[in-house]
Amino acid sequence: MTPQLISGCRERRAAEPKDKREAIRLRNRRAIIAAAGELTAELGTEGVSVNGLAELAGVSRRTTFNHFPSAQDAAFEYLSELVTELIDTVLDDLPEPTEPETASLGEVYRQLIGALRARVLIGDLQPVFSVDVQETQAASLWGYRVTRTAVERLNEVLRERLPQYTPFQTHLVATTLINSLAECLDEWLGRPGGVLDERGRQTWDELLSTALEVLGRGFDT
Repeated sequence: MTPQLISGCRERRAAEPKDKREAIRLRNRRAIIAAAGELTAELGTEGVSVNGLAELAGVSRRTTFNHFPSAQDAAFEYLSELVTELIDTVLDDLPEPTEPETASLGEVYRQLIGALRARVLIGDLQPVFSVDVQETQAASLWGYRVTRTAVERLNEVLRERLPQYTPFQTHLVATTLINSLAECLDEWLGRPGGVLDERGRQTWDELLSTALEVLGRGFDT
């Protein structure tokens, strides 16, 4: 068991269950996802089994399948929650928006840079990239889903703060920024070592600074 991974996923406030049956369903789902987190940290995504999930969560195999089509889907749901929580935390660090249509794209971009630099993102992402994720169709779908969720969440914030821009424009900015962060992570993982030590943190800061600088100045300079 790895407590640092489990504690990395804060319990998000869910809607109140409508009845006792709904409350049991939600409790079972949370138990399965928590079990998936423990097993994923220990065994990697491919090492998670339905039997293991059911035993650790204290539910039946049938209940597990009622919530997730496979054990790997439960594991990726856990990792998705970690990433989504990180996205929301970064966006929550943004200053309160100004009056509608008064902020510029450059101003909002600088606010985003400030929020990104205020966190040690590579440390926050450590529970995700330290997991042994095999190259499978489920893993590819998970990567796509996480990226899409990140883009949608960022685009919501941009639309709120920049109503004078079209949805296409804000979505383009959100996609560019999220994909740039993903490229930074891929590059960092591909560097010799890829270890979260002082040198690794410095390498991440350099990669992030380069990406944000290129995006900030555009392609004319």
